[in-house]
Order: sequence, then C-alpha cells, then structure tokens
Amino acid sequence: MAELLKIDGVSKSYGPVPVLHDISLSVSSRSIIGLIGENGAGKSTLFNIISGLARPDTGSMQLKCEAYAPRDFGDAFKRGVTRVFQEQALVSNIPVYENLVLSQEHRFTRFGQVLNKRAMIAVAERIVADAGIDVDVRRLTSSYDFSKRQAIEIARACLAPRHLMGIEDPVVLLDEPTSALDRKDETAFFDLLLRLKTQASFIFVSHRLSEVRTLSDAMHVMRDGRLSPVLNPVTTPETDIYALMVGRERSDDYYHVARQQSVEDRPVVCQVKALTGRSFSPVSFDIRQGEIIGIGGLLDSGKSAFGKALAGVEPPLSGAISLAGNAPQTPRIAALIREGVGYVPAERLVEGIIPSLALAINLSLPSADRFSRFGLWRLARERQAAEAAVLRMGVRSGSPGMPLRNLSGGNQQKVVLARWLQRDLKLLVLDNPTRGVDAGAKEEIYAHIRHLTEQGVGIVLITDELIELIGLSNRILIMQRGELVAELDAPVGGKPTEHDLIPHMLPSAA
Repeated sequence: MAELLKIDGVSKSYGPVPVLHDISLSVSSRSIIGLIGENGAGKSTLFNIISGLARPDTGSMQLKCEAYAPRDFGDAFKRGVTRVFQEQALVSNIPVYENLVLSQEHRFTRFGQVLNKRAMIAVAERIVADAGIDVDVRRLTSSYDFSKRQAIEIARACLAPRHLMGIEDPVVLLDEPTSALDRKDETAFFDLLLRLKTQASFIFVSHRLSEVRTLSDAMHVMRDGRLSPVLNPVTTPETDIYALMVGRERSDDYYHVARQQSVEDRPVVCQVKALTGRSFSPVSFDIRQGEIIGIGGLLDSGKSAFGKALAGVEPPLSGAISLAGNAPQTPRIAALIREGVGYVPAERLVEGIIPSLALAINLSLPSADRFSRFGLWRLARERQAAEAAVLRMGVRSGSPGMPLRNLSGGNQQKVVLARWLQRDLKLLVLDNPTRGVDAGAKEEIYAHIRHLTEQGVGIVLITDELIELIGLSNRILIMQRGELVAELDAPVGGKPTEHDLIPHMLPSAA
C-alpha cells in the first residue's frame, strides 16, 4: 500500500519539559494504525501536531508525498486530515445535516449570503448513506443516543473531505472513540470503522489493548514521549506490549483480587430499600463494610441512573436508604455527603471536575465544611490537603495550583477519587471509574479501591467493562431495561466469567 502520511523526527517541548522525542511514523493508504500508551505519554501532543493545533520544534511531515505543515485545524481539514476528539464535538441543538457540513457552510451559499439548505441536506444524506448509518439528517442531533452521535461524527471526519472538497483517502485521527460505549455499541463501532476503512486511513488511540489488536493493521506504543518500533498487533505478546507501556511487567493480580475482603460477618453499612427512578424499577440490597457490589448491564439498563439516585445526585421517585443502621431517608446529595457517601461520575469532564480551576479547588469541592471557618476559606489548609492527596494518589502534577485541564485523563480521574479520601467515608458509588484511563493508572486506581475496602468502606461499582466488574466485585448485580434481573457471587477463587454474565444482560434472556 502507498504511504499516505509520513512523520519524520518530530520533537516537541513545552518550556523546559520535553513532550515528544524524535517521533517517526508512517501511515499507509486504507490502513488502521493503533497507538496505545499511558496518559501523559504524548499521544495527544502528537495528534495536536498532525491536526494543526501545535507545531513541532524539529522534524517534518509529508502528506501524499508533499510537505505538510498545517497552520491550524482548519488548514489540516482542507488538506484532508481530520480528528475525532474523545469528547464529542457535535452541536446538539442543530440538525444532523448542519453538523455534517459545520464550518463549511460557505460552500452552500447563494448570491453570497443565502444558505442553500436543500444542497446541504443532499450532501449530508450522501455522507450518511456512504457510511451506512441509519439516521434522518433533518432531525436534531440531540435526538440520537451517544453511539449514534459518535457514528455521525466519525462519518463527518471520514467522508466530508470527499463530498465537500473532492479529497480522497483522508487521514482520520480517532482519540479514545470507544471509551463511553457498551459492548453492543462497540461492535457497531467496529463494523463502522471497517466499512469506512475502504475510504479513509486511521490513527486510532485507545487504552483498550484488545480492540487495538482487533482493528489495527500495525501498532505502536508510546511511553514518555517516545514511540516504539512498529509492532504486529496479532503476534506481539500482550505482556510485551504492557511492559513497553508502563516500563514494568503487568501484575499477575491486576485487580488485586487477593485483597478482596471476606464480608459475611461484617456489619451492614447501607441498606437500599425499593429505590425507584424514572428509568429503573425498585432496587433493594444490603452492602456490608468492605464489600464491593458490582452493577453491570447494557448502556440503557438503568445502572448509571440508579447510581445517581443512590448518591442523591438525581433524587429517586420513591424508596430510601439506611446508612449504618440509621433511620431510612430519601437520598439527597448534601445530606449524604455529610453522612459519608461519595460519588464518582462517569463523565468527569461534565460532572466530575471544573477543568479551568486549580487541582486544590477541585479536590475541596465536596468539603467546604473542612476548609471554611466563620465564612473564611482556609487556603493553607486546602493546599496542605491537596499536597497530601497528590502524594497519596500518585497524581503527576506541577503543583496544587495547576489548572486541572493541564493534567492527563488518568491524573484527573485520580483527583476525582482523591477528593473523597479526605472524608470519613461509609459508602462510595463509582460509575465507570477507569473510563478513558490507561492500563498503568487503572491498576493504581484498583489498588486505591481495595485500600478503601480494607478501611471498611462499602463500594458500589457501576462499570461497562465486564472484566473489571468480575475482577473487583464480591457480588455482581445485573440490570436490564431498568430491572434487577440477576445476582451472582464473585468470591476469590470462584469468579464468574464473561460468558456467565452476558446472557443475563441481553433482552432475549429475560
């Protein structure tokens, strides 16, 4: 296959900090190149350079055998290099067809001013037809679910250059495209990508090694700004890839199963009594000190809505919880925080952090009672707590005053978890706590979760990753279409398999 994109000796530093070291990479026409590495390895910086958001200090690039040095994101798009970000970049309150031609509306003007909507709709319909996506381009983008919106965004990246500018074989940069998808939608994404591979070439960043190995024609590992030689995704042992990523062998006990607590004789820390929400039927269970109850199910199972209700983020329609034997109460977030309940949301950038604010401020968000006195904020105490949390969680940052947006995704997630470690916790609700987090940071987060259980904290773990669900949980509850349909024990030495769980998750099994 012909070489489409060539990167030769690219390096980049920010101030005194080197981020990329002599990166060389080749992308062949109609191929998928997998790129995997820990957060902070330099993947985003490399994507920024390729897509025109940053310029290299040294080195050069060629696109279709011509010099390529994009001035900005728009210039890269005009050359046929597009990017799909980890966080969706569609405008939700406009029709699909407007999103598919966004920033290119000038190509559809009549008399210099009037937009030809009929022509816009026609091009949009050709794009979704070529991608094999079943959507009505006239409908509002927000009317489609996350996975369908992602398919629309990927179709735009792959096909808009050809339909709008006549550019064949674009280079598409995919940044963690499956991090928020469940198993069913992942399969649909894989099918979409393989269809579009006949019309585009991809560099595909993911933390999920299994999908990189499944989809990629070739792969590289990034670590500390350096790129490994090209690897065969099929024949390279997983242990070798992991060692290249983190600089050490992967632990035999990745989920620290040996630290799983025996809880049969422990006191109950929380009783959930017929908790009911708009998208889930009554759920009841007890959780004991040190126990991890995992909740699995498809994306529409209601498990995340249940987690929000349990933590008081979205008050339930009915039902109650009882903490440590206290009187039952309807979950309300402020009261539950005071009583020792914490919550880590699935979408950290939307619900978990304020990226523009400092690390220390983000850590103290649920703990105003600890850092204020007589109406005055105790900055010194807040800073000391932040420094202790950074040290305890292994957060890689410059200082407590650094804006959280400057940290990698894994370190941001450690901050979200760390804010609850400075409180006297009884119960912690975790919704996909390792989404978008690399393998090394995942293992660290798992160790911190185990440490909490050793202190007697009850954990409710909601996750889309079945292996994570199995590896961490004492018991597993399966939800389907808002109903609790199965409960499986997951003791040390007797863990269920994915094949044991999947039949309970599928509607045909109900």
